[in-house]
Amino acid sequence: MKRLILTASAMAALGLAACEQGKPRHPPPDPMALAPAAAPTAPTGGLSAGLTKRAETAGFFLDHIGQSVDPRGKPPAVTAADAPILLDGFGFDPVAKAPAKGVDVVIDGKTYGAKYGAARQDVGNFFKNPALVNVGFTTTLPAGTLAAGSHVVVVRVVAADGLGYFDSPEIPFQAK
Repeated sequence: MKRLILTASAMAALGLAACEQGKPRHPPPDPMALAPAAAPTAPTGGLSAGLTKRAETAGFFLDHIGQSVDPRGKPPAVTAADAPILLDGFGFDPVAKAPAKGVDVVIDGKTYGAKYGAARQDVGNFFKNPALVNVGFTTTLPAGTLAAGSHVVVVRVVAADGLGYFDSPEIPFQAK
């Protein structure tokens, strides 16, 4: 009888041990873990989609296209195609003489959104209008977004009322 109990106990222990082996274990995902970083992409779309183009020229200035400073005033503007391309400056509604709803940058007909509302005290001071201080914009296109060659950029300023937009003149530049 004792031997039967020992045999049964050994079989039970062996059976339990066998249950724990060979099963794949997949721990649940950590809810506090960070998601893998996505590759940077160019901001597309913009605020001006579906709005009407106004006849007036945008109140604007384009400070940089990549490494090129004052690309409109000091042509030819040249920047590297294989590096991120920063475009920044300021824009405002020239009719209302007020900050815009936002700014888009249009390159070769493709619209890219820009961060808008950066402090530009120099603009408020120059135009003697304290309302025109938070009118700076910036956008960065990831390296390789533009092919090497000739391009054209337009600064598109969305009107203060949000019902239309103003375009700058075309500004040519080269990506090399």
